[in-house]
Amino acid sequence: MFRSGSTIDGAGPALVKKIFADLGVPTDVLYEGTWDEVQAKARSGDVDLLVAAYKTTEREGYMVYSDPYTTDPVAIFVARGKAFPFGSWDVLVGKKGVAMVGDSYGQAFDDFAASRLTLTRVTTATDAFNLIASGQADYFLYSLYAGDDFLKKAGSASQFESLPTFVDEENFYITISKRSPYVSYLPLLNQELAKYKADGTVASLIATYKNR
Repeated sequence: MFRSGSTIDGAGPALVKKIFADLGVPTDVLYEGTWDEVQAKARSGDVDLLVAAYKTTEREGYMVYSDPYTTDPVAIFVARGKAFPFGSWDVLVGKKGVAMVGDSYGQAFDDFAASRLTLTRVTTATDAFNLIASGQADYFLYSLYAGDDFLKKAGSASQFESLPTFVDEENFYITISKRSPYVSYLPLLNQELAKYKADGTVASLIATYKNR
């Protein structure tokens, strides 16, 4: 998923639009601010649905979750030539990391990061990669696909690399705010998801956007 002007584009938005069109519900996938701001709007009910989210205990308090529809590798991005061996999360202890405001990396890693890691939180990927480039951070925790897409569009893929081993690989879910009138659509949403996973639509959408 990525911002495209005032909207969000990508496999997740395309899938959500397709599902809700089948259900007779017109859908707009708008850019509603930073990821942290969007989650706050889901909590208040100002946003009905998130097209892709990891599952955490906190988020389950204010959103209901669909069945998972794909997985998302969480990568460690570093300045090119500054890669380090990574075999366990403990390797990150003592290093200076950067992460996006509001991002989760799975409940287990979130708990580990809160107690063991030093992370600077920023609001844009541009800020994160600038911190790495300047040496103010050693690594950036980010979705592999989102990071690769950002670097490709920014023309700076030659300046950075991701470690071959992922921090984690998390399920992606569609979520509906518990304050939304559409929360009752969850069973129908899951039926549509199952259909589109089985017939290859989900895999096709992901492949289309990954190869753009």
